[in-house]
Amino acid sequence: MKTRFDGPALVLGDDVNTDVLHPSRFFSLDDTTVRRGFLGAIEGREDAAERDLSGRIVVAGTNFGIGSSRETGARVFVLAGIQAVIAVSFARIFHRNVLNLGLPAIACPALAEVEVQEGAPVHLDLESGLVRVGDHVLQSEGLDPHWQRVLQAGGLAAWLEL
Repeated sequence: MKTRFDGPALVLGDDVNTDVLHPSRFFSLDDTTVRRGFLGAIEGREDAAERDLSGRIVVAGTNFGIGSSRETGARVFVLAGIQAVIAVSFARIFHRNVLNLGLPAIACPALAEVEVQEGAPVHLDLESGLVRVGDHVLQSEGLDPHWQRVLQAGGLAAWLEL
């Protein structure tokens, strides 16, 4: 599994709800339909379904991913090609859902003190827990060994060998 990630920031704010990240009208078993809904309810991001977001690293504020526990709200990040999610803090169920899908999601409280610009270069090193955003180097909370193994396997289903 990859442990280092580099990419441009996709900046999202505090208390971002999963129903805004992925509106329920895009709930589907069809990946194309799910992907089309990514960020569809965020003002100024309505064109996200048409943009290539692969390689981006989401950088978010506090309580990121509040709201519903629909799996598509997490799966859409993978479908959009997001490499990782770094937030000041996460809503617990969202955090668990993205990790279950094999997407690194790291809490970095020190991020609250940094103003991140859209497209800024971001580097995440899962082994050391270091996060670099522009010129700022921050220490994340890292992941416990269980979640490191789940990510290394490619997600919870792979880890359970389903």
